[in-house]
Amino acid sequence: MLKDTDKLCLAFIDGMKYLAKELGIKPNEITKAQFLELQGEVTDKALRKVGGWTVVKNRFFPDEVEDLDLKYGSKLINSHKSRLEKQYGESRFFEKELFNAVKESLKKNPILVHAPIKASGKKEAAKRTIVAAISDTHFGANISKEELSGLNEFTWTIAARRMALYMEQIADYKLAYRKDTDLVVQLNGDIIAGQIHNQEWFVDLLTTQFSGTIHLLSQALSYLAQKFPQVTVVCTPGNHGRNVGKADKGRATTHKWDSYENMIYVSLREILAQKHKNVKFIIPEAPFAVYKVQGHNIMQTHGDTVVNVGNPGHSLNMNSISNQINRVNNSDLIQAAEKIAVLSVGHVHVPTTQLMENGCAIVVNGCLSGTDPYAQSIGIYTSNPTQVIFECTKEHPVGDIRMIQVKTADKNAKYDSIIKPFSGKF
Repeated sequence: MLKDTDKLCLAFIDGMKYLAKELGIKPNEITKAQFLELQGEVTDKALRKVGGWTVVKNRFFPDEVEDLDLKYGSKLINSHKSRLEKQYGESRFFEKELFNAVKESLKKNPILVHAPIKASGKKEAAKRTIVAAISDTHFGANISKEELSGLNEFTWTIAARRMALYMEQIADYKLAYRKDTDLVVQLNGDIIAGQIHNQEWFVDLLTTQFSGTIHLLSQALSYLAQKFPQVTVVCTPGNHGRNVGKADKGRATTHKWDSYENMIYVSLREILAQKHKNVKFIIPEAPFAVYKVQGHNIMQTHGDTVVNVGNPGHSLNMNSISNQINRVNNSDLIQAAEKIAVLSVGHVHVPTTQLMENGCAIVVNGCLSGTDPYAQSIGIYTSNPTQVIFECTKEHPVGDIRMIQVKTADKNAKYDSIIKPFSGKF
């Protein structure tokens, strides 16, 4: 006499064979849902008494060898894929998505550049150089004047106009000496607002920041290329432009060059190369650049790493900064007989110039965006967006200097002819 369990198993086998014939598939391919829905004799409750669907099915209708190979082969492949994605995925994913999104964006927002100048046949070494610092522009930040009680406002239009005023000031600087003057533009980090703080909900998404920054700076640099016989653009990354897809969310101590800002710099280099042959880019992998201007060594770095300058808004420890430069001077970075003549930084948003005891001048750039909600939250109620230019000659590493205050351009539409504002839409 058959036991109840034996009767159940026989009913299960018969039911599976019947369904396989009706569905035109192998018994081991039948799902639990199909079995319970299409045959009426064996219930899920009954199956649980003898171990459940999976146990009973695998006992009487196990997967065939080739099915097992496929099943577990896929499992191994997926597992390996997951490890690879974890190791390389986030950063590469962000980069690829950014590239594709920007590509689509630029179709709707064509890159604008000013017309090139005709190259002169004779090239002579310039007797003087204008050095223009561009940092802490924070393109992509949306600062509401209502939230700041009218203290500051920052939009794509205001950003374009402030930058255009600055470009105009650079272009008009000492026109009487223009034929003997070349230009160095320092793109020195925090060019975009990025997405690095929880408080930064007021910034645009990275694709918009990337596209808008290209839109503004391609016009700015091509405008300057019309005004100077030679333009050298030296590019260093900041902390706001860092690659947020990396595992380390803090400030970059390695691979700082792997940033959204360096992607912008490379893009600008290729854009300007199409028309303006008098523009040269320097984009180092190091988080700083050391280069000669009129025979003097200039060290350029954003200021969040490499050199700690403190906060000019509170205090400057000149002895500490001097000692940091002395370590550079005593290193293998430069030849023993040479020294750093100028240290150029940004980051702290308060412009100043000082001459240290070791003879090195420090030039700290201001910002373009001005006070934002985060600054207000920590008690900063002043907003004087400023960018710095200085003249360099063989006799004077830092000669005449100007601190260009740009806020007066906010409502002046005349600057739209120099830099057309970014619409913010794709």
